[in-house]
This record gives sequence, structure tokens and C-alpha cells, in this order.
Amino acid sequence: MLSADRSDRGPFWTRPIPVGQAELSPSVLEEIDANGGRTGFRGYVLQIFDALDAPPSGVLEIAFNRKQHRACGIYESEASGPAARRDRVVLMTDPVWFAASTPQEAANVLFQTLVDRAPDL
Repeated sequence: MLSADRSDRGPFWTRPIPVGQAELSPSVLEEIDANGGRTGFRGYVLQIFDALDAPPSGVLEIAFNRKQHRACGIYESEASGPAARRDRVVLMTDPVWFAASTPQEAANVLFQTLVDRAPDL
């Protein structure tokens, strides 16, 4: 299910889908290992869409610890262009730590944090 505000313009994202820790990006796993270990963290992924009828434009990957109200996440997407047509090129942000109470709140906070940190064009 996509989060939408009754318009057909995005971004929208799916609800957090639970995944095993092994399915998370190595950068997220290394980050949580370096900051106390994986105990208590559960993995979630969400697809992001720029329009309701478009293919996914990217993915949020989140390691969320409900007891600590802490999460670490990244955004990743496939690059487009000539090089990407020959080889699969995946772009991703550095891992970001933030506070959250639920997996859905973690997705919302991560997305807003990434938007706020994006350079002005």
C-alpha cells in the first residue's frame, strides 16, 4: 500500500516490509555493528515511487530497534544513463541514525532527513 495524499504526484512509499538482517545493505549492517551490535534490530525495506503509475524510483532500507527507539537507514536507487545500461549501477546514501517509535515513523523520519540534508540545487 502506498502512502498518498490524494494527489497523483509523489513521492509515495510502501508500508515497511519486514526482512531478515541478512537482506539489509552491508553498509547498514556495518554501521549497526560499529554502534553496539545487531541485537534488537529488525530489518525493513520500502519502495519509493515518484508517481502512482510509475516503477519504483528507489528503496529505503531501515534497521529499527523498537526498545531503543533508534533506527539506521539508507536510500538506494539504480543509476540511469549509458553506463547503467551496460552494468547495473546502484547509488546509495551513507547510513543515517535517527530516533523513531515505529517502523513507519522510521521511514517518514529517514525520508525527511534525507530531503533536509540534500544540497540545494
